Amino acid sequence: MITHRQDIDGLRAVAVIFVILYHCGFDRILPGGFIGVDIFFVISGYLITKIILADVGDGRFSIGNFYSRRAKRILPAVVVMYAVVMAASYFTMLPDESLRVFKSVTSSALFASNAYFYFTTGYFDDSSEFNPVLHTWSLSVEEQFYVFFPLIVMLASRYGRRATGMAIAGLFAVSIIASIITVPINRSAAFYLVQYRAWELLVGALIAGPALPKFADARINDVLSAIGALLICLSALLLSKTSEFPGLTAFPATAGTALIIWTGPGTLVSKLLSLRVATAIGLISYSLYLWHWPIWVFSNQYGAWEHGWQLVPIALSLVVAYVSWRFVETPFRTMRYRPAVSVAAGAASIASVAMLAFVGQLAADQMKEDNTAVERVAEFADYDPSKAFRSGQCFLTSNDGIEKYDRDACLALSDNQQNIALVGDSHAAHLYPGLRALSGANVIQANASGCRPTLDAEGEERCIELMNYMFKDFLPSHKVDVLVLAGRWTKDDAKLIRKTVDYLSPFAKKIVVFGPVAEYKSSLPRLLAHSLYDKQPFKAADHLVPRQHIGLDIQDALAGSGATYISTYKTMCNPDCVVWTKSGDPVQFDYGHFTADGSRILISRVKQALVVQR
Repeated sequence: MITHRQDIDGLRAVAVIFVILYHCGFDRILPGGFIGVDIFFVISGYLITKIILADVGDGRFSIGNFYSRRAKRILPAVVVMYAVVMAASYFTMLPDESLRVFKSVTSSALFASNAYFYFTTGYFDDSSEFNPVLHTWSLSVEEQFYVFFPLIVMLASRYGRRATGMAIAGLFAVSIIASIITVPINRSAAFYLVQYRAWELLVGALIAGPALPKFADARINDVLSAIGALLICLSALLLSKTSEFPGLTAFPATAGTALIIWTGPGTLVSKLLSLRVATAIGLISYSLYLWHWPIWVFSNQYGAWEHGWQLVPIALSLVVAYVSWRFVETPFRTMRYRPAVSVAAGAASIASVAMLAFVGQLAADQMKEDNTAVERVAEFADYDPSKAFRSGQCFLTSNDGIEKYDRDACLALSDNQQNIALVGDSHAAHLYPGLRALSGANVIQANASGCRPTLDAEGEERCIELMNYMFKDFLPSHKVDVLVLAGRWTKDDAKLIRKTVDYLSPFAKKIVVFGPVAEYKSSLPRLLAHSLYDKQPFKAADHLVPRQHIGLDIQDALAGSGATYISTYKTMCNPDCVVWTKSGDPVQFDYGHFTADGSRILISRVKQALVVQR
């Protein structure tokens, strides 16, 4: 019999709170909140292994019983969530979005959504933010893991506890090594696929065996559990979506979770986690995890929640999660059915969901055919800017290391054309097509995502190395005609931009700083498509993020510097924002990045400011 541990309920609460805060608009406060999923993996691996080992030890382990318990634990709540999500997507989303949801539900119901999302999402894939079942990838990882893991433990246990421990340790070693190797090569695969995440569940499995008894000295256990809590907190605060994750960067959070579980109960950390408010949230954590993301997606389709209002969908998630736990999870989990009945009922429910999702796909396909103009605009949410930005060559994404930057191709100077150096992040890279279209211009490019072009650059190593090379090596030895600095500026950047311009002035005949773009609360193609679908005029002012003040601060800071400031906002929004190209396409493909045609429109309006008179 496995003793219920309240501190693990509290640990579940920490995990789900981290995930919710990260997903629901508080990612600046908790940029690594996604580690909540990793905490869940360790907890799951620990508890499931405890159950398997106990049953094997008593000689009563049965694959049928195991999957019966999993079916009763996992399926009822998630099936209800699938049904609500499919209905809501059909009636509130665009046809193509609904189609994606139905396809995602199909893959999720078959516990293959992690593989599906791996093959269908990417760095600039804005549409993933509006997929209400995106979070089910972690459930798929767990269920795929539990297809083979119980069998391995059952077979290894025939040769004794030591053999079982060695089997678990061997699997752990293979998986974590594979993850570490894969992260720099294919971060998306390392994130989504079970073979690269299995080691996190196996961390929990390792501490579940009798081979790792906790220390007899309570003081040692207290220190170790405190170290575990510190590792978790530091991971949540210091990691971000640009970190090379999972791999070794996921190890502190998983090790911290393991330390808390291993040394508890009885430690100070375990006692804090056992407080009633924590255990109450922990009890509903599964339903809370299931429901928070669909509620956020459906309520935030137009970017409505900001300035603290994000607490509204979070509060609604808590209410819905309690109802789900009380009236769906608990009754089904406590029902007494023979394992065969439970497994059959689970299979039938999954088959029903898959069938409904298939019918939904047919209906959504028909809706797409009936709304071709809407779908043409909506498709720009999947616009691939890699060619226009020269991604992986002159623009480094979060998946690229500095070694991918091609200096020869990206920094080739011309003897008979004006050399324009474009330096900055993705909000600089989107200017490349427009600059490239200027007559008599040779554009050299040094761009990296999340990398504003300032002295003493902060961020990932690739950003620091690229900016340092441009500012301290290349530009001082290769004077250019025009130096263009652009980025997704923040309110604190104005003084730093002036400092950077003063430093770079000797290295360029002219320096041009582009101000912030018009940013929308949601993807512009989605907003335009919805206005067409609803047959309502589009009013840009209703959807803009207020960032004009940042441009004014930069303009004031540059006064007297000799640099030319271009207000991107005023250029494209004077007074109404330009949202369509002449061919009827959106000028931006997400909240603020220009398409190639949008870039050419912007640059054509300011081209005189980008010319050096000879």
